[in-house]
Amino acid sequence: MRYGKRIIYDKNTGKILNYCLEEMVGDLQEGLRPKEIDFIDLPYDYNDNNFKEAINYYIDTTKDKNTAELKDLIVITEYIKREETEEERLRREKEELENQLLLKENETVGGIL
Repeated sequence: MRYGKRIIYDKNTGKILNYCLEEMVGDLQEGLRPKEIDFIDLPYDYNDNNFKEAINYYIDTTKDKNTAELKDLIVITEYIKREETEEERLRREKEELENQLLLKENETVGGIL
């Protein structure tokens, strides 16, 4: 059997609590121990909205979790910053140059572009 991720969140604010459920020492940040919590179980390998690339997200508590789609409930505010590889950069630059050549050719010949 495969199980997806369970997101535990503050029912009032939508703040994700998955990473602050352990024992803590020191001053407690406001909102880390809410009075009401709720959860959403994601399907195994869930990746709508590129969820696997998300760093920060929260749950939109204005929507009904029983009727709304998951991609509408989970609001992603930050993704993993991904560096372009040398190969990807070269491919992108090649496509840009090819497009520039096509546009230039179109201007001089009066082609279909």
